[in-house]
Amino acid sequence: MSIDHIVPALDAETVTELRAVLAALSDGATPTVSVDRVELPAPVRDAVVQLLALLGEGQSLALGTVADLLTTSQAAEVLGVSDTYVRRLADSGALPIEMRGTHRRFRLSDVLAHREQFPRRS
Repeated sequence: MSIDHIVPALDAETVTELRAVLAALSDGATPTVSVDRVELPAPVRDAVVQLLALLGEGQSLALGTVADLLTTSQAAEVLGVSDTYVRRLADSGALPIEMRGTHRRFRLSDVLAHREQFPRRS
């Protein structure tokens, strides 16, 4: 499994807007919602469109949250490389780390920035 699409956390204002939209949609009466037109903040809209595009391609998806600080294994999964390679990147200074005791932790934003520098070949 590789993590190809990660949507960064939303800013506080966008979260407030999204909560208002969701509250208006979910009155608790029915478990499903049919939406003709909903105004979503741009980052949310982009994530939903990306999700629908992947489903439309017949892709299987796993959804979950991503912590701001990643373990070596999590960073390796995001980058699509081995844990050993991530440790080498950290030791060489190519990928910034934060130490938590004796454990390396990687900021999600740093890992994504590194991934953007070296796009995968199709």
